[in-house]
Amino acid sequence: MRVIGLVKDLKNKAIAEGKEEAVAYSKFEYWLTTSVSTLKDAIADEKERIEELSTKLEGLKKQESSLEKEIDTLKDQMASIKAADKKAKDNRKEAADLYSQANKDLSSTIKAVEECIKALTGAESKTESMLLAQKRMKTLLSLVSLRVTEQQRMVLSSVERPDQLAKGDLAAHTDKYDFKSENVIELLKELEQKFEDDKLAGTKAETAAINAHELAMSASSNAFDAAEDSAKGKTTELGETRDNIADANKDLKSTQSDFKSDSASLDETQKAGRVKKSEWDERSQTRTLEIEAMDQAIKILSKSTGVRTEAPGNPVPPPSPVALLEVVDANEPKMKAVALLKEAAKDAHSKALERLAVEVAAHLNGPFDQVNNMIEKMIFRLMDEQKQEDEHKHWCDQEISKTESMQDHKNEKIDNLKAEIKVENGKIALRTSEIKDANDMIAEIQTFMKEATEIRNTGKKENALALKDSEDAQKSLADAIAVLTAFYKESGEVKKEPWEFIQEPVKLPKNPATWDSGYTGVADPDKQPGGIISVLEAVNSDFAKMAAETKSQEAQDQAEYEESIKANKIEQAEREEEVRQKSAEKARRVDKVASLSSTLKDTQGELEKTDQYMKDLQPACVDGDSKYEDRVKARSKEIDALKKAQVILLDAFKEKSKSFLQINRH
Repeated sequence: MRVIGLVKDLKNKAIAEGKEEAVAYSKFEYWLTTSVSTLKDAIADEKERIEELSTKLEGLKKQESSLEKEIDTLKDQMASIKAADKKAKDNRKEAADLYSQANKDLSSTIKAVEECIKALTGAESKTESMLLAQKRMKTLLSLVSLRVTEQQRMVLSSVERPDQLAKGDLAAHTDKYDFKSENVIELLKELEQKFEDDKLAGTKAETAAINAHELAMSASSNAFDAAEDSAKGKTTELGETRDNIADANKDLKSTQSDFKSDSASLDETQKAGRVKKSEWDERSQTRTLEIEAMDQAIKILSKSTGVRTEAPGNPVPPPSPVALLEVVDANEPKMKAVALLKEAAKDAHSKALERLAVEVAAHLNGPFDQVNNMIEKMIFRLMDEQKQEDEHKHWCDQEISKTESMQDHKNEKIDNLKAEIKVENGKIALRTSEIKDANDMIAEIQTFMKEATEIRNTGKKENALALKDSEDAQKSLADAIAVLTAFYKESGEVKKEPWEFIQEPVKLPKNPATWDSGYTGVADPDKQPGGIISVLEAVNSDFAKMAAETKSQEAQDQAEYEESIKANKIEQAEREEEVRQKSAEKARRVDKVASLSSTLKDTQGELEKTDQYMKDLQPACVDGDSKYEDRVKARSKEIDALKKAQVILLDAFKEKSKSFLQINRH
């Protein structure tokens, strides 16, 4: 029965549409699963990246704060050094002014002493010279009153010419004056020597003070330069740290934005999946019930009509020579439409179009609307297939383009990370070499300072022994000179000073039994070059000269040693600071390489997932028996053929036929 056939057709159509929808939903499920997995992986990576960047940013901010404090400390240290330098310069200037004034006073005093000695030497017999000597002595007393003892001042004050009591006693008074002037001259010579020694000592002290000041200023300058270099290095490091903070903030902000966007995309995708699943379940359930209802309807129709639902396999009668059949002329317009459909089905290899041609041929004698509806449904079906395939093609194109872009991005990122790791490893190797060089220099400095200290201690010990020997020799020589001088004065070989005659009477030698006169000496003790006292005094002078040279050499050696040690200590401190800074930089770069390596590993993992996703897209989007363009072209031909058939049939059904039966002409 035709109604049952129509129900069966509807059932088959429902089953076919269900299969098509199942294929479409399986593609959607695959897309949904892949997209959710990709988004979840991306979100997990972004979370980890955000944690890493936050930790890195916290460390960089701590480093920035530490560097700022260290720079402020170095600036304060530099300011303190400048203030100390200014104070030291002021003190040195004040000391130099005091030395200059003292040296000037001593020079004036020595000059006055020399003038007094000269005046007193010529004042023995001339009243004018005596008056000049007295005048200069008064001037001298005003200069040296604070530099001499009370006894020396009284001796100097006694310089005056005695009153002449009677005419003719000039000789006696001259002797008395001569006696006093000789005492004063001797004292003045001693004072002159003392003032010369004081002047020399002041000059040595000033020279030593200048040298010490210059050494101190040099050490201060080195310390200032070291602090300044360290401040510059830390300022540069601070700038790099702030750049790293800015980069980290930028990366963190970008990653947080990606995390927010991917999270929203995940929610939307999961929501779309839930909606689509709900729709699919509802449609599947409705279609299942529909098919069950159709089956039930077929059973009911079969029972109510009592007819079979399928064609029986009856035997076929032999052909009749003259059969009155419903045969259509091949040249009839309706048959042209059927032929057009069959030809289009053959070209497109379309079973559906072939079935439609058969059904149209079977219903050519029916109403036009029924035949037209069949063609219209076929056209709509083909257009719907084209629409679905276009949507699928668009989705595939988007996914492939997006995946290819991700592959390019990941590959570029991997190349950049490898290049950055290579650069960082090069810098680490360079810092390792520099740290080794600095440590080697520190070891050399320590070895040098140890050896220099040992040599200095040996030199100091030798100089101390030389000074002791000189002092002992000078003491022995002084004692020997004193003994010999006393002996020769007693013997008469050496003339006694006037005050010695006053203090002690001459001891006359005993009358010997073996010689005529007393023994005075084997030779003139003051006679050069053989005089014993002169020889001893010359030797004593040599020892004094040796002591002075030893002291000078000791002072020079000690100053050079201290300057060398100070310079090496400064260099050692700079090298140690260099090792500390470069070790810290190396550690930071090692951490950075570890971080970059971790990022590289993660990126390579992401690339593997992206490559796998691209492979998964191939079966659904690339592989197949035919190309998308060929399918579009074939489907377009089918639709054109259907539309042409519609036009042909419309024209054919408009013609008024006089008979429904046509005889086939052979």
